[in-house]
Amino acid sequence: MEPERDVEQQEIPKPETQRGRLLSMLFDNRVSMGRYVLRAGLISFLPSMMIVLILAASGIMTEERAPTFEGDPLVILLMVVVVGPPIETLLMVPILWMLSFLTKREVPLAAMSACIWAVSHSLVASAWGLGIIWPFFVFSCSYLTWRKRSFWRAILITSCVHSLQNFLPGIMAVATQ
Repeated sequence: MEPERDVEQQEIPKPETQRGRLLSMLFDNRVSMGRYVLRAGLISFLPSMMIVLILAASGIMTEERAPTFEGDPLVILLMVVVVGPPIETLLMVPILWMLSFLTKREVPLAAMSACIWAVSHSLVASAWGLGIIWPFFVFSCSYLTWRKRSFWRAILITSCVHSLQNFLPGIMAVATQ
């Protein structure tokens, strides 16, 4: 009969075995910041574009229900790609902090944050929330992952992932004016 092990001696499963491959990549801050931004940017962008295309094909997201941006095209692009992401990331911090009183588990915490952001974006344009729920899940995961290393690093990386997400839609918004 094998003697009981202390809690400290018990084997703890690696995060990769507890989470799926996609989530493991989102919660891995052992890679370079640039590599993480590109990886998380793709994880955010590709599914969100599929969601938007499905919503558009089904008639849920139409021009009337999509967000409208008015003003100088260069200013719009700068706001959407450069200014907006850090502001929304900084606003995400107190939201995640308040939600952390409900759960400390990262995935549910990121999911709740994404729902709050989806509702807030839906107030501007009804179908917009459906298109941004996945990216904000990714942004929340990004912040939670990099916050373990540094607050400002988490802000920077999450803002960069968000900027990458907004780049093509920002170009499209400017081009269709």
